[in-house]
Amino acid sequence: MKNIALIPARGGSKGIKRKNIKLLNNMPLIYWTIKTALASSYIDRVVVSTEDEEIADISRSLCAEVPFMRPASLAQDNSTGIETVLHALEHLPEVSNIL
Repeated sequence: MKNIALIPARGGSKGIKRKNIKLLNNMPLIYWTIKTALASSYIDRVVVSTEDEEIADISRSLCAEVPFMRPASLAQDNSTGIETVLHALEHLPEVSNIL
């Protein structure tokens, strides 16, 4: 059984522009989520779902997987979390659990 940590990280944000790559304590904000997920003994894989190439590149450099890009239509203000999860499941058929 594979437990996947799915981290949704879209490039657009209404509150703080490009928040996932803003520095917090000299590291991109997404670093802290990826680091925590990678440290968990309950998680087998850390997958980032994004439509943004820069976020994808940063995530990969932090040892997270970005095996697919999320379509921009699923990265809008009105996009739901379940849409992101269902999209990920389409691309990760071997996954047993998404955490």
